[in-house]
Amino acid sequence: MNRPFFHPPRIDRELLILPTDEYYRRRNRRRHGGSWLLFLVTIIAVLVAAVGARAQEMVGEETVSINDTGSGDLLFKSQQPGRYKPALHLGTEVQVNVRGLAAEVTLEQKFTNRSDQWQEAVYVLPLPENAAVNGLEIRIGERRIVGKVRERQQAQKIYKEARAAGKRAALLEQQRPNLFTSRIANIAPGEKISVEVRYLQTLRFDQGKFSLRLPTTLTPRYIPGTPIAEEQTVGLNSHGWALPTDQVADADKITPTMMPMQELSATGSHQVSISVDLGMGLPLADIYSPYHEIDFNRQAEHRYRVVLKNGHSNMDRDFALYWRPQTSAMPSAALFAERGGESAAGDHFLQLLMLPPDSGAAVSRKLPREVIFVVDTSGSMSGSSIRQAKESLLLALNRLGTRDRFNVIEFNSQYQNFYPRPVQASAETVQRARDWVESLEARGGTEMAPALKEALSQQLSDEPGELVRQVVFITDGAVGNESALFEIIRQRLGQVRLFPVGIGSAPNSHFMARAAEYGRGAFVQIGDLKEVQQQMQRLFAKLENPLVTDLQIRWPAGLVVEAYPKKLPDLYRGEPVRLIARVEGDLPGRAEAGNIEISGRLAGKRFRRNLSLAGLAVDSEQMSIGSLWARSKIAALRAEQRALPGSGNSLKEQILALALNYQLASPYTSFVAVEETPVRPAEADLQSSPVPNAVARGQVLQSGAYPSTGLGIYAHMLMAVLSLTVGLVLRGQRRLRNRLRGFSCRKCAAYLARTARRWLRRRVPDVRQRRSRLEAKLKLANGGMR
Repeated sequence: MNRPFFHPPRIDRELLILPTDEYYRRRNRRRHGGSWLLFLVTIIAVLVAAVGARAQEMVGEETVSINDTGSGDLLFKSQQPGRYKPALHLGTEVQVNVRGLAAEVTLEQKFTNRSDQWQEAVYVLPLPENAAVNGLEIRIGERRIVGKVRERQQAQKIYKEARAAGKRAALLEQQRPNLFTSRIANIAPGEKISVEVRYLQTLRFDQGKFSLRLPTTLTPRYIPGTPIAEEQTVGLNSHGWALPTDQVADADKITPTMMPMQELSATGSHQVSISVDLGMGLPLADIYSPYHEIDFNRQAEHRYRVVLKNGHSNMDRDFALYWRPQTSAMPSAALFAERGGESAAGDHFLQLLMLPPDSGAAVSRKLPREVIFVVDTSGSMSGSSIRQAKESLLLALNRLGTRDRFNVIEFNSQYQNFYPRPVQASAETVQRARDWVESLEARGGTEMAPALKEALSQQLSDEPGELVRQVVFITDGAVGNESALFEIIRQRLGQVRLFPVGIGSAPNSHFMARAAEYGRGAFVQIGDLKEVQQQMQRLFAKLENPLVTDLQIRWPAGLVVEAYPKKLPDLYRGEPVRLIARVEGDLPGRAEAGNIEISGRLAGKRFRRNLSLAGLAVDSEQMSIGSLWARSKIAALRAEQRALPGSGNSLKEQILALALNYQLASPYTSFVAVEETPVRPAEADLQSSPVPNAVARGQVLQSGAYPSTGLGIYAHMLMAVLSLTVGLVLRGQRRLRNRLRGFSCRKCAAYLARTARRWLRRRVPDVRQRRSRLEAKLKLANGGMR
């Protein structure tokens, strides 16, 4: 083996310049000096940051003790134990007048400033998804300040200038069709200011019953996406808990502070009183509210007055009112007309409701279905909502027939299929799905888009046979990216029908209604566990019965009409055809007016209905239908904006002109009211305070997740302790290393063995010693005997 070896040349020690002891001593001193300096700098930086965090928490927070407050004060807990921060007090009165197919609602909210500072109140106001907001007033004692509609940026500028000048002012901005922000500036210490919001809403009619829904609070929305850093300081509403993201640009405006209703009601705040004047001109067979106890009495001919039984109620759930006309008085059609106001002089507005013919039992042939059930298990569903959702889903699974196919998808931060693809609904597959559904729990975020895409893509178009394809989507709709979800539905729907099921005491009705509209389905809302059976039966009746399709309407010749919806949707049994129209000219009510003809197809059979315009009574005093028509047109233009992104500016101009002409709040217009005389002294400070919304009944208050820009004082203190520990360990590592030098595993084992033996000797008796002592005693005894 010829392995080459290489030996470096040896150098004599005398020729080397080796470091001296002085060199090592100085180097060691410098190293220790640097480490000590780094250690001290770290400790000082951590302590300064901790003090800074503490200071940030206390800045602007003027606290009081519980003994310093009066009765009825609304307080926020402060960081100091036993100290509280006074907040604004809220009371609400609602007056509803039902006329024809519309309800005129006056919502009066009273903000009381119980602190000793001038306050600006910021409140996120939930309204019905079809509300046409057409009025705003400030009331201080006997004075009334009427608001006007302005372009959105202009309204913000007017409000900011009035606030800075010390004038009383109010601003009402639309964030979503069912969510508005109300701001009231310069409320004096101890003062009460009333803000009156007026709006119109259409009634709902389904299965022979009219209904009206008034939201009083909301479910916190989940905000998907990545925060946009440059947008963090732009928002006018600085009281939202979420930052704007790339998916929800206005997240800071739709995420208000939430407080448990128990804490709010203990101070007398967030109480609502409701009074409904029900005057449809029909004898009624039944009036009831599923979530509140009510009293009602008959006022005049077919006119009723409905109030809350105890006068007021907590603002922690929607108020819903249902009434059913007597069977003999049930109209097959209703048509109301009014003359246009200044905005549409010479024109007329019509509101139509017409029931298709009853299909009867002969056409109730059931077709095999392929149903994808999607259930929301996010954190906002915790509490009673998840129980309602599971109960609803179990009922739906029980209704499946052996010819049907199904699958179940649950989603929170992620989605999960129970079966990879839809399977036949046998007893075994359904039972497996039932067992899985019963084990579901609410947790995580609400990433709805991936689950929706998965549900709409699972049903294959080339499946053999005649299948009715349906998606049942069970959720509270607590998301902030509604527009993106509507676009997914519009692009991927295909032949599927989407049926949202709204869960909870305050579901997002805007999402439910629009998702059903874009999904060509229907929706139901379940606000209580006791309602599950009844509401799901209603949904099943629609799922299993034939559609009314190919609906068309023909207006009298020569009449110029602009009606909404532009295209009549498919309907299910028990649902009416309803539209709202603007008619140019003075034709309605005259003998030559002609007929409105509605035709369609029901279970393969063609039907036709006529409604005469001659002799139609025209109301010249009410202006409600015109506002509702403008609201419907704005909604149609917004849908067109989403479908055609390139046409944004031209459609925006149309919406702006329409809202200004009809004096409506919209995405591009806001109401602003300003008192001319300043009231706040120039030297007095103005404090901006959020008025919280109540946590919806049955829901669990979700803990807010703030961005990781600050860790708080305790986290900084913990970091300081850890840094100190690490420093001490580094400092003593040489001494520790010296002590451990020469320490081996064998020595360690021997040490442990010796310790164990000593411990055992003290506790376990030595048998050998006892035996020796016993033998000695026996020997001594034997010797004695001898």
